[in-house]
Amino acid sequence: MTMSEMDARVNAGGALRGSDPVTASVWLDHAAVISADLDNAIGFYSDLIGLRVHVVEEDPIREGRRRAMFFDSQGRDVLEIIEMKEFDHGTVVGRGAIHHLGFRFPRADWDALRMRLYERGHHYSSVAGKLFVRDNDGLMLEIEPF
Repeated sequence: MTMSEMDARVNAGGALRGSDPVTASVWLDHAAVISADLDNAIGFYSDLIGLRVHVVEEDPIREGRRRAMFFDSQGRDVLEIIEMKEFDHGTVVGRGAIHHLGFRFPRADWDALRMRLYERGHHYSSVAGKLFVRDNDGLMLEIEPF
């Protein structure tokens, strides 16, 4: 398929899929952003942007770090801010960068994904009941079952 054929298909409302089965029940759970100063980030996202703070806590996955979770007007977690004080200087690359994308899968689809990763030899980790896998560009995906 050429790029113009793909563009025409997408513009016509057609879905592009690979050869593997894809679940229709996948949705983005949250984005995780790196901040050098969690307290300032909380102020920005709550006072200026209007997100509500769900929790500020010691990070349950990244030992020695603090994090904040924010939810939208419908009570869904949409943003995680992870404090990494080592990014405290403005010239350090990575401040404000996306740390990872979090997805939620129905349990059966999550189990099927884990099996596909295993069968294809694609490295992943399982931590606290979640899968962590990097995409082909190195971006970390956190995939949680529900």
